[in-house]
Amino acid sequence: MDDFFDWFQANGGTVDRRVLGITEFPGSGRGAVALSDIPADHTLFTLPRSLTLSTRTSPLPLLFGVDKWRAHKLHKNWVGLILCMMWEDARAHEDVPCIPGAAKWTPYMRTLPMTFHTPMFWSEDDLQELKGTTVVDKIGREDAERAYHETLLPAVESAPSLFPPSHLSPWYTLDAYHRAGSRILSRSFTISKWTNDDDPDEQNLGGGDINDHESEGEPEGPISDDMDNRANTSLGNDHDDTDDDEDDPSDVAMVPMADLLNARWRSENAKLFYEPHMLRMATTKPVKRGEQIFNTYGDLPNSNLLRRYGYVDLVPLNVDTEKRVASTPVGSLSPEVEVAVNVLGNPSDVVEIKADLIVDVACLQWATKEQGEKDTTDRIEWWLDEGGDEYFPRELTAFIALLLPSADFAAIRTKGKPPKGKHSDPKVLSVLAEVLKRKEGMYAGGSDDEQLLTSASLTTNKRHAIIVRLGEKRIL
Repeated sequence: MDDFFDWFQANGGTVDRRVLGITEFPGSGRGAVALSDIPADHTLFTLPRSLTLSTRTSPLPLLFGVDKWRAHKLHKNWVGLILCMMWEDARAHEDVPCIPGAAKWTPYMRTLPMTFHTPMFWSEDDLQELKGTTVVDKIGREDAERAYHETLLPAVESAPSLFPPSHLSPWYTLDAYHRAGSRILSRSFTISKWTNDDDPDEQNLGGGDINDHESEGEPEGPISDDMDNRANTSLGNDHDDTDDDEDDPSDVAMVPMADLLNARWRSENAKLFYEPHMLRMATTKPVKRGEQIFNTYGDLPNSNLLRRYGYVDLVPLNVDTEKRVASTPVGSLSPEVEVAVNVLGNPSDVVEIKADLIVDVACLQWATKEQGEKDTTDRIEWWLDEGGDEYFPRELTAFIALLLPSADFAAIRTKGKPPKGKHSDPKVLSVLAEVLKRKEGMYAGGSDDEQLLTSASLTTNKRHAIIVRLGEKRIL
């Protein structure tokens, strides 16, 4: 990592190497460690916004041509940033003619993982172990591969001077696309452009993506005129074809050094703060020598941790969850903890129920299933138009009450509010009980899941899948 640290500091970053080190932690990989006792509010490192990698800071959009970039729809979603990442990856590993600024992130790119343990890369057999959870539904492999073939690949083939045919394999393949996308999903930050209204004392960001929208973030670099001009060419700022409420894809950025910090349930002891011209990682509480320095991913359920980051959290469930507890990454559990796995889990776990299951059960409350399907269609469309979710538990009982024959849909639509769905309503409870019963029957595995976790021959993927589904089964 010495080359990376040297590069980081040579490009405007600062790092307190007296207190911050990078090492390998059993079961959780590379992470940051305290080399001495660190007080709260101690700056661990800073970096200029220009050192982050995004469609705002990468030279690729300007070299490709901003109009052409937009014509290829590279300003939408993550495709543009994925292409920037793939291009930087190729330049980091191939001997190519120098383009000013094009090799800026080479030492950083060489620190990024080449392989992932997320379900995106699992076999079909392993994915079957996640049956009953919503993990597989949210992987998005088909959408990603459609974007690769319909958007990214035509753009690459249209500019052989930037993407030499000899580089197409291995740097612009579908596998490389998935790898770049997974790097963004698991390691990026959301960092909006700084405005005059922003208060430097109030701005901070936790690591990674907290929303399930798959968008994590990036900054721009207002350090120089060139950077300001690059930001203004903007690849995500055209409001003619983007809703005002829609996330700006150019807010998604890779943040060198910050993405080396791991996360663990309620173990955060550092946070990334951003200021007009720089980002600053500082401790939020004292850290003892030898302790790992953790950022936060938002205390996500294991289903999200597995899908996005490729790991799960296990902490004691019989403790006050408001207190910070020490968790143990899967793969480094002691034999004693393995035996006691039935008391470990993730307190943030949730059971998500798809709307179509609720609709199927609610329709049975009507005179005929056909009548139920017919009369609930308008109600479902109204629910979605009003911003209702298609995954629950949020507003679960309200959605059930909306679909019942006794609901006065005309009055509900006039008020613009869903029914309250009182927990004391026997009709709501009847539908809810049947929904939960059916949901429980959808999971892979059986009552022996806890016993399976003690098997020494269990693969990492299957172990993670069992932990995810077992956590949800316990809730039910």
